Amino acid sequence: MPTPGSSPPRHKSASASPPAARPIDDANATTDTALTAVLEADEFDSEQVLDDGDSAIGSFHSSTMSMRDELISQVKEHGRQYTGYMGAKYVLPMDEQEIERLDFQCHLVWLTLDKQQNWAPLKDIRRALDVGCGTGMWTIDFADAHPETDVLGVDLAPVQPLSVPPNLSFEIDDLEQPWNFTHKFDYIHCQLMIGAFQDWLKFFRQSFEFLETDGYLEVHDIDFVIKCDDGTLPDDSALVKWHDHMHEAAKTAGFPLDAIGHVPEMMREAGFVDIVATPVKWPINPWPKTAKYKELGRWAQENFTWGCDSMSLALFTRVLGWSADEVHVFMAMVRQDLRNRKLHAYWNFWVVHGRKPPPVAGLDN
Repeated sequence: MPTPGSSPPRHKSASASPPAARPIDDANATTDTALTAVLEADEFDSEQVLDDGDSAIGSFHSSTMSMRDELISQVKEHGRQYTGYMGAKYVLPMDEQEIERLDFQCHLVWLTLDKQQNWAPLKDIRRALDVGCGTGMWTIDFADAHPETDVLGVDLAPVQPLSVPPNLSFEIDDLEQPWNFTHKFDYIHCQLMIGAFQDWLKFFRQSFEFLETDGYLEVHDIDFVIKCDDGTLPDDSALVKWHDHMHEAAKTAGFPLDAIGHVPEMMREAGFVDIVATPVKWPINPWPKTAKYKELGRWAQENFTWGCDSMSLALFTRVLGWSADEVHVFMAMVRQDLRNRKLHAYWNFWVVHGRKPPPVAGLDN
């Protein structure tokens, strides 16, 4: 089993009040309530707070490489490289450092799904679409596992590897624009696109349109609303302030970070049925006692201590008017909180899938 620090195997001003997390309340959606139980904190040295130099990521290396860079213009801000598409609409950098983190994060999702690629009950998958495929790590693994399936990965940035399975292809496109595929899919997969889509309902409607009857849409994503069940997360902590500033900036930029809690109701509105929504806790660090959540916390801590700077830099400087130096100083305080096992905080990571039903007789599909 790899650990943080090793390469994951191949198998993306005033604070606003934190948005209230909305529970799933949908007659057509089900959840595994066992996964919503309050986590028990592990015993440890109460003064243990890892410093900013203790990251275990150093030996991690990505196996991906850029391709067709000329297709997407590039802009540089504060030492990081971003896609220049539509005035750099995508607020995460897309450079070597971020590419490595995206592969690391994909491995965290794989662990969250109990080392599976999907939870939807798939069968007879002739064509599959990976929306926002990023580095292509999940896409390649899925294509390898389903050699009978034609797999397409689509992303804004040309950062996918050149060597891929024969049943896999990548395209560079903006899937917030009207889709123009020449065929439909049996399975559409969307992973970690929070902060990328402005109009989630439009995405669900287009997915419904381009699915075959009885095809599945599956969403894997974080509800970026920080939670704590035992009162150990102070309102004046850097972590809470980061949460508030991120939501303030993202809302202003048109990318709501609390959209994932609304996914089942939006899928139902788009026409999906048999919706299953399962939350899995992502602890901010290895504070839980339970082995699974301790491991998820270990990987989540590395992901966010590594990525909080890149997640925040463009939003805070472009939208909130911060200087890059102010962002870097604040992120050092956020990383201290992320490593503090006295703070029993977590995010909910949602696994949601739904099926496209047969058309109603007399109505268009």
